[in-house]
Amino acid sequence: GICQRSVKDSTLAFVSLGANLGLQTPFADLSDRFGYGGLVGGELMLKTKSNLTFEGQYGFFFGNKVKEDTILKPLLTSQNFLINREGEPADVFLNERGFLINGKVGKIFPVIGPNPNSGLHLAVGAGFMQHKIRILEQSQKVPQLLGEYIKGYDRLTNGFMLSQSVGYSHFSNYKLVNYYIGFEIHEAFTQNRRSLNYDTGIKDDHNRLDIMGSILLRWYFPMYKRQPQEFYFY
Repeated sequence: GICQRSVKDSTLAFVSLGANLGLQTPFADLSDRFGYGGLVGGELMLKTKSNLTFEGQYGFFFGNKVKEDTILKPLLTSQNFLINREGEPADVFLNERGFLINGKVGKIFPVIGPNPNSGLHLAVGAGFMQHKIRILEQSQKVPQLLGEYIKGYDRLTNGFMLSQSVGYSHFSNYKLVNYYIGFEIHEAFTQNRRSLNYDTGIKDDHNRLDIMGSILLRWYFPMYKRQPQEFYFY
């Protein structure tokens, strides 16, 4: 008989783009600064015929729960107001902003799923994490929070990162529904990169351990080779 190699009955090598959406929560030193938030991003994955995976990822994470909210204390009046240059109370919002860049190696074990390309997906990786406190003062009339000055308060922090993930990757027999759902954890070995924290008057050069856990949903866009001529005999 003659049959064509397809995702349904053969392990295929292919490249896939992915769009990520997730919820993230901090642990260790990161949880002293921020609460839970969101995570969005993208990835490029190469899957081999032996179900090894090589992934390059970018993730942008964000949140509005900032626990380290005393950073502007030296700028407040005795009534705990921040006053702008026109003598009016100023509204300031603090948010979490950060990103991670990650390279991962993994393997898909086809113990569950509709075909040999789907299954339990384990991966480990290494990369880079950066985060800061985004300080938004809407009137743009507080001199201490304009231009370069704002860097003295934002706690810009970054460093080398390790990651591990466990999930399920699904590639449809009919090429329509392709997704990953899983749990990922990132451990970053970071430091504050600002020369001075203006609110404390000192440089923070402590070594930090910033851990982030996330539940992630990825939608895959696999790019299969067209194989009209590739038949094999059995």
